[in-house]
Amino acid sequence: MAFYITKVTATGPGKAPATVTFRKGLNLICGVSDSGKTCVLKCIQFAMGVIKKPFEKEQTGYDSVSLDIMTPDGPIHLSRILGKNVVNVVTEIASIDGGNYDIDYKGKGNKNPVLNELWLKVIGIHKLPMIISTQDFTRQRLKWNTLMRLFWLKEQDIENPKSVLLPSTPTQHPYFFASLLYLITGDNYPNGEEQDKDEISKAKRDAVRQFVNSRISHMSKKREELQKALSAYNNLDVEEEMQKLIDNLSETEEAIAAATEESKDLLSTLLNLKEKEAETKVTHSHFQALKSQYTADIKRLTFIVDGEVHLHSVGNNKKCPFCDGSIPPAERKSYIEASKSELNRIITQLQGLAESENDVISTLNEVRNKIKNLEERRSEIEKWIETELAPQADKLREGIQQYRSYIQLQQESTVLHNVSQEWITELQKQENSEDLDKPKFKPKEHFPVDFNSRIDEIAYSILTDCKYENLNTAHFNMGTFDLEINGYAKEDSHGKGYWAFINTVLGLTFRQYLHEEAIYKPGIFVVDTPLLGLDQGVEDNAPTSMRTALFQYFIDNQSEGQMIVVENTKDLPELDYEAGGAKVIEFTQDKYKSKYKESRYGFLHDVYSN
Repeated sequence: MAFYITKVTATGPGKAPATVTFRKGLNLICGVSDSGKTCVLKCIQFAMGVIKKPFEKEQTGYDSVSLDIMTPDGPIHLSRILGKNVVNVVTEIASIDGGNYDIDYKGKGNKNPVLNELWLKVIGIHKLPMIISTQDFTRQRLKWNTLMRLFWLKEQDIENPKSVLLPSTPTQHPYFFASLLYLITGDNYPNGEEQDKDEISKAKRDAVRQFVNSRISHMSKKREELQKALSAYNNLDVEEEMQKLIDNLSETEEAIAAATEESKDLLSTLLNLKEKEAETKVTHSHFQALKSQYTADIKRLTFIVDGEVHLHSVGNNKKCPFCDGSIPPAERKSYIEASKSELNRIITQLQGLAESENDVISTLNEVRNKIKNLEERRSEIEKWIETELAPQADKLREGIQQYRSYIQLQQESTVLHNVSQEWITELQKQENSEDLDKPKFKPKEHFPVDFNSRIDEIAYSILTDCKYENLNTAHFNMGTFDLEINGYAKEDSHGKGYWAFINTVLGLTFRQYLHEEAIYKPGIFVVDTPLLGLDQGVEDNAPTSMRTALFQYFIDNQSEGQMIVVENTKDLPELDYEAGGAKVIEFTQDKYKSKYKESRYGFLHDVYSN
């Protein structure tokens, strides 16, 4: 979005505010010398954060400046006190914060936002871009001060015999071109990688050379040590010997596997026999318990029979011991026969039990013998694995590892040699390569294809409108970034008066080009004393003279944005500026009566020389 200035005001304690208002189109500040015309522009620059002070506080009594601008999104009010590097901003625009802004970027960061970014936002650049500033792709922030060269022609620069647009220091030219490119295309070439400067590249090459040489020296010593270690294997077919060991190891490992498998089978059989042993022991225990029961039964029956025998030898009582009466004899039942019969049965069972117990004992002994034999065999296998097979396998592995170490030493020696050779070759390539191979950022190569031709067309059109004498051709030289008229550079064909005129035309040419083609349009054009030193050099009083035509061009081309033109009244062509829609303010210093609607002594009240 473009913007335009609506008002600039200088204030101070006890001083009446000194204010100049502006309109959107052409604004003409004219007057006598030293009346404050340029001071108005300096106040604008001061509020923009471009210069340190617009006037001396001690001489003028003024100590602060405020600036009002209008954008498509609304107004912005800026104020700054002399001696302060802070600008206060008041606005209701959502994309721009109000409050204090720092003038400059600080090394450790800013507590406040930086004014540079506000001005970029005003023309639509909401994210601060990093612009390529050198051919080596180093970057720096896009700066408002740099962009101002395109639309703000200062009095001290207007007679520049070189391009009025370019920075005075050639090293800043790539950054200026890249900044202009960004305005036109919005491209900051983010994929461009920073390249080293020549002296840095040389220092890096020297450092790489030293590092490579030291590493090669280290690798050479290491390779020498490896060669000594390899000498122990001279006249030995390492591959064949290692294969023999591998075959032996394979046989040994197969023997270990077979023995281990046999041990596992023996263990499985042992577990089954252990289980059978446990079951047999339980059966034998049951038989012993039953045998004890039978023995007890025999003793009990024997006791019964013996008691019956003794009982029959005792006579029966025939008289009652209490009443001495007769007791009839009772019939006694004998258990001897029954007991004998039961005793015979139990003895028979006991005999059968004894036979069964002998069978169980025999089975148990047989199982235990088998368990003992299996455990002895398993122990032998494990001992064989532990004392013979495993040590033999370890020894074979150790031998194989030694041969592998030999092969690894050979490989390391070969690798060290190859790497050393590759490093030497690469180092030679780097030393032989020229810095021209490094990519360089050449911003002029990235301008639009029709940039030159369009600038030529616009410049020729403006020179025609401005009645340039004997105009034949107009060409924009990309090398000098300046206009060549009729095949000549301005410093070769004209005097200082023409320099100011041609520089103004160049500024107007870029004003129109940016208005038509740029993504980000400043929308403002300021020129201080475009007629400085102009001398037509011909006897021509016609109204179409260059002097008059230039200012007529200002009047006729107000629609492309705001213009602020500062000129001395004595040099001002006779045109009806106010009728043409221009805002005019004249500073007379009371030396004459102004013909314009707005005039006064000077810019700062009660200041008679500034």
